[in-house]
Amino acid sequence: MKRFILGLVTFVLTLTLTMAVLPTWATARQNLNQQIPEIDGTYDEPSHPNLKVRVIVHHAKTDKHGKPGGSTPTLVCGLTDPDSDTVVPAAGWKLPSAWTYRLNPSSVPSSVGGTNLATIATNGFGDWHTASGNKVSFTQGPDTLTNRQAYDGQNIIAWGRTSGSALAVTYIRYNTVTKVAVDVDTIVNKSFLWYWSPTPDCAYSGVYDAEDILTHELGHWIGMDDSYDSSYQNNTMFGYGSIQEVKKNTLTTGDNAGAYQIYNP
Repeated sequence: MKRFILGLVTFVLTLTLTMAVLPTWATARQNLNQQIPEIDGTYDEPSHPNLKVRVIVHHAKTDKHGKPGGSTPTLVCGLTDPDSDTVVPAAGWKLPSAWTYRLNPSSVPSSVGGTNLATIATNGFGDWHTASGNKVSFTQGPDTLTNRQAYDGQNIIAWGRTSGSALAVTYIRYNTVTKVAVDVDTIVNKSFLWYWSPTPDCAYSGVYDAEDILTHELGHWIGMDDSYDSSYQNNTMFGYGSIQEVKKNTLTTGDNAGAYQIYNP
């Protein structure tokens, strides 16, 4: 009987210690991810000396949050989409030839529609696949509920919390030796008002178009940098986003040329 009681006490103590340690590991992992600031720049990946994290913040051209003064956004068509032959520079990494991404439809605003996210992503990835000279193939993996950046191999696109001035933030973790990305996450700022028009030359008034901004963010996945000079203002990779804009849905000559040079040196 004493042996049974001693064994039971030992089991309970072991179980208690195990349950105490598990949350600690999870908390430690979360703390490591939180060490990456939401500020444009390149940072060390904690506990991974061969990895860097490039954080790219995509700002709104003005401080408008896509709030059209209480009026209902209306569809505006016939918007211009001028070309630009200004070649966008490379950022310093590239994707492997096969890349799987995961979407968080549950995080998407109802004004965009979670069921539309797969189409929006497919359109954007399709543009960059062609721009790379068909050197990168994208595959959509299972949906995720994650809406925060983390080094977890998920490569997510989600709406979540970012700083007030950021339309979206993309985190690229890449190997400093091979210059190949190993984990990429894009978090779109849910504080802004988002809509989506499936028609290429149409956008809703006073708000941001989800595909317009996401196509820009996916350019960072492929290895493109932001460009702020006025000569890039018509490029998809121009560093600012605007309301009632869809010209970033399609790549310019300069965007295509920049991506092609990364994968076909």
